[in-house]
Amino acid sequence: MSKFQIIIIAVFVIVGVIAVLIFAGILPGFKKEGGGAGEEISLWGIFSQEKLAPLLSELNETNNDLFKINYSEKKSPGYENELLNALAAGAGPDLWFLTQDAVLKNKDKVYILPFESYNERTFRDTFIDSAELLIDVNPPAGGGIIGFPLAVDPLILYWNRDLFSSAGIAKPPQYWDEFLTNVQILVKKDEAGNVIQAGTAMGEFRNVKNAKDIVSMLILQTGNPIIKSGTLEVFLGKRGETLLDPVESSIRFFNEFSNPKKASYTWNRALPDSSIAFTNGSLAMYFGYASEIESIREKNPHLNFDISEAPQIRDGKIKATFGKIYSAVISKSSLKKQPAFWAFAKLTDKDFSKSFSEAMGLGSSRRDVLGGGAKDPLLSVIYKSSIMSRTWLEPDPEAVYEIFKNMIESTATGRARISEAVGAAKVQLEELLKK
Repeated sequence: MSKFQIIIIAVFVIVGVIAVLIFAGILPGFKKEGGGAGEEISLWGIFSQEKLAPLLSELNETNNDLFKINYSEKKSPGYENELLNALAAGAGPDLWFLTQDAVLKNKDKVYILPFESYNERTFRDTFIDSAELLIDVNPPAGGGIIGFPLAVDPLILYWNRDLFSSAGIAKPPQYWDEFLTNVQILVKKDEAGNVIQAGTAMGEFRNVKNAKDIVSMLILQTGNPIIKSGTLEVFLGKRGETLLDPVESSIRFFNEFSNPKKASYTWNRALPDSSIAFTNGSLAMYFGYASEIESIREKNPHLNFDISEAPQIRDGKIKATFGKIYSAVISKSSLKKQPAFWAFAKLTDKDFSKSFSEAMGLGSSRRDVLGGGAKDPLLSVIYKSSIMSRTWLEPDPEAVYEIFKNMIESTATGRARISEAVGAAKVQLEELLKK
C-alpha cells in the first residue's frame, strides 16, 4: 500500500470519527440545543390519548436520536385556561396544539419560526391555502411561521338518507338553490303549523350548533375573507365589484329559514339543539364537522345518514367550506426549541400526517396527502372538503360568537336593518383587533 493511499484512508477514518462525535453532540460547539439526542418534549392537546399514543410511539421510536414526545390529553372546554395558567407558571408544554381561532389571542406566547429556518415558499407549496394564515407577515422582524398545520376539520353536510328517500329526493344538494328547494320538500308541519320535521337548521343561533361557522362559510364562499390575515383589515360591509354586499346577502339567506312568512321556513327557537335533532332523526340536513361522525354514530347507531360536501353558490368563482385548522406550535418559553422543532417538523411530515388524519377522521393539511385521495368513502368527502376549506383569524372566539349572534338575531327580529347590523359588527371586530 502506497503512502498516498495510507494518508487517504487515515483522512476518511478521522472524518468519520468526527462526524460521529458531532452527531452525538460530544465535540464542544456542536452539541444540540436543549441537551441533544433523545430530548423529552412535552406536547399538549385535546386529541384522544388512546388514538394518538400508538402513532407517537412509532414516531418516537423512529426518531429516538432526536426527541421523545410525551403527550398529555386535555379536556375541552378548559384546555386554554389550563394551558395559559401553566405557561404563566413556567410549567407549560414545549409544544401544543391550537386552532386558528386561538392564533391571534396566543401569538405572543408562541415561538415564531423565522423564514431562514423554514422557507415561506416551501410552506405554501406543502400546505393547503387556508393554512397560510399561519404565516406571520412582520417586516421589521423579517416574518416567519407561527405554527405547522397538522389537520383540518371541515364543515360538511350531514343528510338523513331515510328522510331523503321518503321525500323522493335521490341525492344531497350540490348548490344552494337545490338546497332551498329540498328544504321546502323535506319540512313537515302539524295542523297548527308547528315544525315536526325540519329540512335544515339555520336562521337561529342559540339552538343551531356551529352557527357562527355556518355564517362564516356563507360569507367566505362569496370571496369575502372577513378579516384579511396579512393586514388584519376587516372586510365586513365591503361590496367590492357587486351591487349587493355579499355579507348582507349571506345573512339574509341564513335568516330565511327561520322566517315564518317564507316558503323555506323550517326552523325556530323552540326546536331542540340541531345536533340532537339530527341524531334523533327529526332533522334532514345538518351542518357539522367531520369530527362529529363518531359521536353521531355512538348516540344513534341506527341512524341512516351520509355526508357530502357543503352546497356551493351556483356559478360561483370559488368552492369553499369553513374549516378548523389544528396546528402545532412551539412555546416561546420552551428551553428545548431545537428538539421541539425536530418534533414539530416530524408531526407534520407526509407519513405522520396521513396516519393522523385517518386515525382521527380528519383531513390532512398537506397537499400531497389530500391529492392522493382516500379509499374510505367518508374520508374521501372529508379530504375534498379539506382542500377547499377556508377560515379566518378571529381576535377572540367567544367575543366573535357574541358579535355574530347579535348580527343575526337583530336582523331576524327586525331590531336592525342588515346594513346596520353588519356595520356594527365591523366596528366591534376592529375594536377587538386593537386590544
